[in-house]
Amino acid sequence: IKAFKPIPYLQEKNRDWPVYLMAYGHLPEPITSLRDVQPLPKGNYLLYNASLAVHRVKLFDEFTYSELSGNRHEVINQIQDTLQKAVARHLISDARIGIFLSGGIDSGIIALLANNNIDKQLNTLSVYFNEADYSEKKYQDLILQNLFCKHHQYLLKEREFQIHLPSIINAMDLPGCDGINTWFISKYAKENGLKAVLSGIGGDELYGGYPSFSRMNMALLLEKLPNLFLKAGKSAGLKKIRRLVYLSLGGSVGKYLFLRGQFVPNEIAIQLNADESEIWKILRQQPVSEDISDLTPHNQASWIEMNMYMQNQLLRDADVMSMAHGVEIRLPFLDKEFVTLSLQIQSSLKYDGQLSKQLLIDSFKDILPEPVWNRPKMGFAFPFKEWMENDEYVKDCFMSNGEENIASFQNFIKGNLHWSQLMTLLLLEEFEYVG
Repeated sequence: IKAFKPIPYLQEKNRDWPVYLMAYGHLPEPITSLRDVQPLPKGNYLLYNASLAVHRVKLFDEFTYSELSGNRHEVINQIQDTLQKAVARHLISDARIGIFLSGGIDSGIIALLANNNIDKQLNTLSVYFNEADYSEKKYQDLILQNLFCKHHQYLLKEREFQIHLPSIINAMDLPGCDGINTWFISKYAKENGLKAVLSGIGGDELYGGYPSFSRMNMALLLEKLPNLFLKAGKSAGLKKIRRLVYLSLGGSVGKYLFLRGQFVPNEIAIQLNADESEIWKILRQQPVSEDISDLTPHNQASWIEMNMYMQNQLLRDADVMSMAHGVEIRLPFLDKEFVTLSLQIQSSLKYDGQLSKQLLIDSFKDILPEPVWNRPKMGFAFPFKEWMENDEYVKDCFMSNGEENIASFQNFIKGNLHWSQLMTLLLLEEFEYVG
């Protein structure tokens, strides 16, 4: 989007972008902050005929959930073989290559499979914290014991976060409340002379690593309730109750916002000084999503996480934040052959088990240390709550910008506002929203 700044006739703002940012925490395709600028659809390219001045948009590949493979032993062998080959392809490089190692299941599997390619000059990159509730250093160390590569572990302190937060926000092309972690790990990759790194993005979306997979059945039941009932709890104390209102939108958009929405329409209306009915109207217009009702509940969750959360937020933010340091992120879990295989596995097999991602875990139990997979999921989390509370840049942004922002920051201090919601409100100010 920043590349369009020299073009005067493209500078008219999309006045609706703050509504989408507050609802989603990012701008879902095809929304951008400029009225006349939209992205190509995900996974497409544009072919332009210069002599005829015509163009067409073509899809690279189309993936479908097919429920074909149901033999557990065969599927595990296929997962092992296909992912190993995907990692080997993603390691092809003329320069030293790295691996983001968070200490979780997905990055651990990628690192351990990469370890089989002993001819490569592998490097692992890890971040840990003094704050014990967030640090995964002990799990990183368990995986590192089984790796033959150069290890780089960084203690990220609150002061470094505070110094770089303005630069991180400035690096964003479109506002999004995620990606700070990728900015830091990419910074460390650059400092080590790495131009490409492997990441574990995709494992959760393909194999059921998010809470949405266990909540989808409930969402499908609740969306059948009358809209009056769904909207009755819009001012409830619990965020999960307030988000019931989004199921009244129907389809994958309604379910996504019920599961992952940041603010509900009445909260957005108050913040933006708008009518709630107008907020609902805007959210119904875009994005237009395909009908996924024929998929199993778990595959509906997978489709939503892949097509809405991962592609609109995770991949965009990861790309922007890594390229802020000239680093390329490679994603073996999203290798074409591995995705095709994963979407063919029957839901009754793929999502079965006591643990989330049980099938993926069982496929690599022989190389993955048990303490890494036999524990609650943490994700790639930072101590944002504690750090943002004490950040003078954040405080100044909220405490000097009107009563609504002051109240929001105070709610954050009290624990009534998640850090990602506060970040969303911060981005409204930093991206110069004019109501």
